[in-house]
Amino acid sequence: MLDYFIKNQLKATKRTIRFFEEILRSTNNGIIVTDVMKNIIVANDAFCAFFDCKWRDVIETNLFVWLEQLDDNAPEQWTALEENVYRSGFWQEAEFQRTTTDGVKYFSVNASLVENLDTKEHGIIVSIWRNITRQRQMENEIIASERLAVLGKISGSIAHEIKNPLGVIDSSAYYLDLKLKDADYKIKEHLNRIKAQVRKASGIIQNLLDVAKMKEPYKEAININTIITNILLTMNLPPTMKIIKKMTDTVIKADREQLEMVFNNIIVNAFQAMDGRGILSIYAQEKDISGNKCIEIQFHDTGPGITPENQERIFTPLYSTKTTGIGFGLTICKMIIERHGGTITVASEKGKGATFIIQLPIV
Repeated sequence: MLDYFIKNQLKATKRTIRFFEEILRSTNNGIIVTDVMKNIIVANDAFCAFFDCKWRDVIETNLFVWLEQLDDNAPEQWTALEENVYRSGFWQEAEFQRTTTDGVKYFSVNASLVENLDTKEHGIIVSIWRNITRQRQMENEIIASERLAVLGKISGSIAHEIKNPLGVIDSSAYYLDLKLKDADYKIKEHLNRIKAQVRKASGIIQNLLDVAKMKEPYKEAININTIITNILLTMNLPPTMKIIKKMTDTVIKADREQLEMVFNNIIVNAFQAMDGRGILSIYAQEKDISGNKCIEIQFHDTGPGITPENQERIFTPLYSTKTTGIGFGLTICKMIIERHGGTITVASEKGKGATFIIQLPIV
């Protein structure tokens, strides 16, 4: 009778364990349980996937092994979170992030005290890790669009007010240049400097106006290969630059001027990133994505690359990794491509160049 009772108890226990294992397995959220020494005694597959590893690599390891792979002093953040849990006895929440070659991943972590073993300061903690990367990206997109809307309203009037005095400066510089034909080298140098800075300021104003007056694309049949070829022909490339181009003669419906602006911006950025010395490879091919035909254009440079944190922000208005400029170029590129029903993304690894990828629908 006792043996029968023990067998039934063992079966019930196994069923309960399997039941909880299925619960852990069924959720997309990462779940771990840590003991008083912060060793992981329970972990599900979702948590392991966040760190690109298997269950056997995580179980019975110390939580700090994984916290050290996160950004921004994550071990110290966890310690503060843990202290709050012990102090309050209730669940506490914190956010962590992890930078990978695919970009930055964001996690919302909810930690709760499950059991006190010895004192109120120590105990078993269960934490639920939720991947909020997509949510954070959407929030950033909303912030960027709101910022663009505000900039669009004020940029037109600001540009108009600045354009008039710049025109006066440019005219005066031109007049002085005519009157001082026989002036010495120093005076000529300063006049040229004035004119160069006026052109630079005018370019910034034009960017502001482009944001304020961005029109809906006027679509006509255009050949992507022809547009990019013409842009390259008009550029005065140094002999230290090499271009590799492999493109199909795909015709799409798009706004010629707007796409020229996009391609020109990306090509100039690539030359600047390589400091006039390197290889720019441009590839274009037709693709079928979920039953929709598109052309994919890739611009790959051999420059220093873009860090993952900068990849997250380079399309944001007023953000720039350059010492000059105000960070509108790639924002405008993104606006144009999206108005054409396409996408623009960047892939890069520090020290291995950057690749800008544009996908445009073929109608």
